[in-house]
Amino acid sequence: MPLLTRFISLLFLGCTAQALTLLRGGTFITYSESTSNFEIITDGAMLFNDTIIAISNSTDGLDSHANDEGVQTVNTTGKIISPGFIDTHRHTWQTAIIAFGSTGPAPLILSPDDIHIATLMGTLEALNAGVTTSLDFAHMTWTRAHAQAGLQGVIDSGARVWWCYNVGPVVISGNPYTVNRSASVDQLAHIRELAPNTGPFTNGLVTLGIAADPPTVEIIETAQNFSVNLITAYDVGGDAFKDGDSVITEVNNLTPGNPTLDSSLAFVFAHASSLNPSEARLLRNITPESEMHYGHGHPSSYLIQDQASLGVDTHFTFSLDIIGQMRIWLQSTRLGLYQETLNNFKIPSNTPMSVRQAFLMGTRNGGLALKRPDLGVLREGAKADVLVFSTDAIGLIGWSDPVAAIILHSNVADIEDIYVDGKLVKSAGKLVVDWEGQGFADQLRASAVKFREAFAKTNISAFEEGIKLQGSLTDEDFQDPFEVDVTRGDGTGF
Repeated sequence: MPLLTRFISLLFLGCTAQALTLLRGGTFITYSESTSNFEIITDGAMLFNDTIIAISNSTDGLDSHANDEGVQTVNTTGKIISPGFIDTHRHTWQTAIIAFGSTGPAPLILSPDDIHIATLMGTLEALNAGVTTSLDFAHMTWTRAHAQAGLQGVIDSGARVWWCYNVGPVVISGNPYTVNRSASVDQLAHIRELAPNTGPFTNGLVTLGIAADPPTVEIIETAQNFSVNLITAYDVGGDAFKDGDSVITEVNNLTPGNPTLDSSLAFVFAHASSLNPSEARLLRNITPESEMHYGHGHPSSYLIQDQASLGVDTHFTFSLDIIGQMRIWLQSTRLGLYQETLNNFKIPSNTPMSVRQAFLMGTRNGGLALKRPDLGVLREGAKADVLVFSTDAIGLIGWSDPVAAIILHSNVADIEDIYVDGKLVKSAGKLVVDWEGQGFADQLRASAVKFREAFAKTNISAFEEGIKLQGSLTDEDFQDPFEVDVTRGDGTGF
């Protein structure tokens, strides 16, 4: 297949025995299963291949391995060593339409090659930002060729990805707006063909999942019969978005024995921002910036964070940066709970959410959502997905608490080195894969220009009306919010 050969990644091909790396010095944000919290090790050391072998609380504690054959010792004195971040809900293919206002006609414009380069570059962007593991809700499975292209894009990236093949209707015409509602038949057939073959890709870094809106009995049975271990679905909150039972309740009713709680099959519900008590007991995902941007709201999400993780959602509207999502979620949760206290005419006497809790949301909780407790943590036996933060930038000089430094003061540029499965994928602030030299940027620019030019000729109102009908919505379900004014005199600056 031409697509597989034209963009093949050179990152990991030809690797045999996994090399050993010894990080010596620095501050390690480790995790203790016994205390269910972080333990900070100052001037420590860590030895790993694809798995963390040992962590010492002294710089020279693992020096006996420094001269072992095949061990690369890295001086991390003065740096912060963190687990990789985990994003449990994103649509990476939307990199092709970044900073654009609509995805409606994309199925009629973007080719499989466009999807491949968008997915590859989006995953690399996230990897550069320290997102070592992600759940890609791949709802660009308009044809088998598009699906294969998206899958190959994440494989070529070198990141750890649950690539979730979307099963659902496909837009086949914009004028008039027409949807193929039987597309799921071939989509499920394609999943059954792919399922036995996804494990070996990039040493098992890419895992096949299923995305559905909503899941059906046939989808759940396909997952169970073909060893697909994760299903993801939307559950958008608010009465205006719901018609009958929520997706969470529907799935729970479809699964005797409640496998959402006790089976090896993981369910990740995106958004889940308006839950009743029974739904709150089930797993969900919060996308802080998305809930604000699209007006979904998250009135009670702060109550269920023990089973929640973070995601980015629509990449064409946000960057693939979990540091930003942790920060936004921390401060928006604080604001809401502070306001409850202020409404009682009292002054808040402490903080309702800590930086460590926000950090858990962007790391370990993501691993638990995927039913992989060996991800998102630094501990012996965990997978070696590791970030090394430089603290030489002006915004981090003088830091004391490493978690607060990352959540409140760091940015993507501070991440110096990144390891995925023990392999170095970002070194000295630059990705190992030469995305500029291989022409990836030029290909993505060409796709973006192609989309903008085609979009300008599209009757977008037909798509807007069609999407309303697909969601059983009418004009009465919408209301313009208050529009702010940020300019003096005439006009609002909008």
